[in-house]
Amino acid sequence: MIAFRPRAHGRATWLILLFWISIFAVVYLAINLSQGPNVARATTESAAHGEIVIPRSRDGHYYVAGTINAVPVTFLVDTGATVTAVGPDFARRARLVGGLNARIETAGGPVVGSMVSGATIVAGGIQVDDVRVAVLPSMPGGHALLGQNFLQYVAIEQRGDRLILRIPPRR
Repeated sequence: MIAFRPRAHGRATWLILLFWISIFAVVYLAINLSQGPNVARATTESAAHGEIVIPRSRDGHYYVAGTINAVPVTFLVDTGATVTAVGPDFARRARLVGGLNARIETAGGPVVGSMVSGATIVAGGIQVDDVRVAVLPSMPGGHALLGQNFLQYVAIEQRGDRLILRIPPRR
C-alpha cells in the first residue's frame, strides 16, 4: 500500500517552483547585464538635419557616440555637468595633455584633476571647437561626460524616452 503524504508532495512542488524561478532570474540577469547602453550614432540623415536623436538606455541615461580630438568615445550626456570630463587614459590617447591643475566638484565630491583647453568635440555629428575638458583621475577610460560647455551650443529637447540635440538656427 502506498501512502499519500500531502506535506511531502507540497515541499517538492515548492522546490521545483523555486528551482525554475531561480533559472529564469539568472537568465534575465545575464541578458540584462550583457546588453550595454543604447548608444546613438550619427547618420548621414542626422548630420544633414543637424540633429541627433538619443534613445534612453535601460539605466535611464542617454549615450551618444562621438570623438574628442578625433579619438572615438562614448559620451554620457550629463546636463548637470559644467564641463566635459574624461579619465587620464583617454586623455593621453586624445592628446589632452598639460592643462592647469584644478579642484573639480563632482557628484561624488571634490577631486583634483586638470583642465585642458582647445579640444574639438564631436557628439552625434555635431562639432564644437575649442572646448575645455576636465581630466579626472577616477573616470573610466572608455566613457566621457558630455557637459554644459558643449551642450550650451545645441538646443536640447526631451520627448518621452528620447533626447534630441539640435544645432539651433542662426539668427
